[in-house]
Amino acid sequence: MIPFLIYIFLKKYSKQSWAVTGAPICKFISTRRHIIFVSLIILLLLITFLSSAQNSLLNYKIVQGGDDIGWLRLEKNITGGRTNLSLVSELRTRVIFLIEVSAKETSIFENGLLLYSSQYRKTNGTVKVNKQTSRVAEKYVVNDNGEKQYLSIPVVVTNLLSLYFQEPTSFSTVYCDKYETFIKITKTDDGGYKVIFPDGNSNTFYYTWGICTKVKISHTFYTAQIIKTS
Repeated sequence: MIPFLIYIFLKKYSKQSWAVTGAPICKFISTRRHIIFVSLIILLLLITFLSSAQNSLLNYKIVQGGDDIGWLRLEKNITGGRTNLSLVSELRTRVIFLIEVSAKETSIFENGLLLYSSQYRKTNGTVKVNKQTSRVAEKYVVNDNGEKQYLSIPVVVTNLLSLYFQEPTSFSTVYCDKYETFIKITKTDDGGYKVIFPDGNSNTFYYTWGICTKVKISHTFYTAQIIKTS
């Protein structure tokens, strides 16, 4: 909108000679009004730039019993109609015995539709999850450690990774790539959004201004929290 207004302004006065237009323009810029005008343009351009920011980075720490046991980093990159989400995390804790976990996840959306996602997790040096989901010919195909299967799911517009960047105020289910199914989202009394997985474990997401600031993890053998740091 702003560039268009500038274009109209220049087009209007470019047809006139400087002798005719120069004096009014000089007079204009010599007044206080030009300061307000220029400041307004700069402010609007700044707002436009910030609202169309293409990249987002979120950093979290993983806490258990008051101790930091790991970290988690998420990135969101937008190019045209394509949105790329990625997650990288590592943790080290002890549940009866020492557990070291590293994980990587990615999701690619095109015009709001999930095109591809992947989950990779290694525990104590052993690969536990290696799964990719792709949209092929209007169907989703899952490659789970080399074994392929087709899903009877027409479209996916939000998955679990999306919840870090989008508060689920307008939808009540979310796709879980790991379990290859949609899961119900339940609003909790303390303002969170709880997701109960098929194995009985759950995550509860909390938001500030639409960005996830905390996740409570409830597992059969432990509880932990993911807390936003920056």
